[in-house]
Amino acid sequence: MSQTKCILIIEDELELQRSLSASLEKEKFETLSYSSAEKALHSGALQLADAAIVDINLPGMNGFEVVKEIRKTNQLIPVMFLTAFSDVEHRLKGFETGGDDYLIKPFFMEELIARLRSLIKRYELMPGFKAFYQIGDLLIDIRQKTVSRGGIPIKLSLTEFNLLVLLAEAGGIPVSKEEILKILWKEKYKVGENTIEVYINLLRNKIDKPFPQKILHTKPGFGYFVSELQK
Repeated sequence: MSQTKCILIIEDELELQRSLSASLEKEKFETLSYSSAEKALHSGALQLADAAIVDINLPGMNGFEVVKEIRKTNQLIPVMFLTAFSDVEHRLKGFETGGDDYLIKPFFMEELIARLRSLIKRYELMPGFKAFYQIGDLLIDIRQKTVSRGGIPIKLSLTEFNLLVLLAEAGGIPVSKEEILKILWKEKYKVGENTIEVYINLLRNKIDKPFPQKILHTKPGFGYFVSELQK
């Protein structure tokens, strides 16, 4: 693949997790690894991932439950299940809950990588896949996870990038602080609305301050939005 892809790995067997990560990175993928579903879902990693590898037998929330949660907000990320169960009942349940592929342990790493490439390619051909967002001279490349304005690269942190993509996805409709907290952080009791203000200011300093025309706006009482023109 000519563009670097980011793979989310949710696997509680640390040895296998490290092996998956090392093998994928050797094939020029980027990886985000977690040993529990809760940590993965609360990290914001889904906004960056191009595909997910999910073990079914996880502590706490199992793999089936994880994918149900993923599918509530993201229909355009391919998901591969890993499991020690080989019976038909588990396979059918995997597909019914939103999984795209099912690999039984032990497996050959070469097969996993080949299947993963095929899944990503298939999803990128789907009509709903959005490769990039452009607002005026601001370009957000979803595939390469880059942001530029007027051709000038802008370096963003993971949270800043996720926040910008969320606002871009809204298509100019204001997104409230409550919605941002719910989508990006989920753990409302650990993160306050002042955190949103901090990240909005960080984002403004990077994508607006050096440029004459402002793109990131506030609609008092409604929230934040990105647009060439203030509403």
